[in-house]
Amino acid sequence: MAPSCEVVLPTLERIPIEQRFSADDRELLTLAQILVKSDIASVEDWERSGRDAAKYLSLTLQRWIREHGGVAIDRRFDLDLTLSDRLVDYSDERGPEGTLYLIVDPDGAAFVLMKPVLELLETVHPRLPATFFRHLVGSLNRWVRVYDYDDAEERVDMLREWYEGEENPEQYEVPDIEGCTPKCLKEKPLTLRGLKELSQTIRDREVQALVRGLLQLCRVSSQAKRPEFTDDMGEQLMDSNPPLPCLLLPSPQGTP
Repeated sequence: MAPSCEVVLPTLERIPIEQRFSADDRELLTLAQILVKSDIASVEDWERSGRDAAKYLSLTLQRWIREHGGVAIDRRFDLDLTLSDRLVDYSDERGPEGTLYLIVDPDGAAFVLMKPVLELLETVHPRLPATFFRHLVGSLNRWVRVYDYDDAEERVDMLREWYEGEENPEQYEVPDIEGCTPKCLKEKPLTLRGLKELSQTIRDREVQALVRGLLQLCRVSSQAKRPEFTDDMGEQLMDSNPPLPCLLLPSPQGTP
């Protein structure tokens, strides 16, 4: 009878299931230190990340977003958040040494039909629709691109320039942005101070809520300082198209 043979397989319990190559983690480690000192990063996230700097920052950012309205933002907008050493992911050009960029990039655009709101605001004050629209767009445009009537007009002007080089430019039809723009938006907007004074006299609850929300948006938008757009950033984006809009404010007639 042949002797029994036992084969013992080695245990894989302590073998890492993932390997990651990194040429230089200095920027990530520096950012992690800043977030820890600022009480943004959590020690628990460090353990969950397996002591990996990139995963640690990813977990930290995900948690921070959840705690600052991430669910509501995700419900209304289709956005990607990227932490990178370059502004264009396919570029070989990195930013200056020690620089990381936190990039918010939309995969699609949310949209708001403004006509019902403008008509409601006009019943309270003739200049309120233009005031509301301009401060809304201005506050959002500080941080994300908003496509409105001005953008549509620029687009149409560009199309006209293209068509002028054709043999029969009259065969092309372009939208009438001027005709699509509501007349109430051509009024002179009130200043932010004027809007605050007007808000004290508004009795309609719906309009009160709209104006109160707008004033809060203006306040939040101006709380933080926008990063300076440097020459180096301009060079990185030189061959790129304009950023996708995060929000569309179309007219009832459907401007481009």
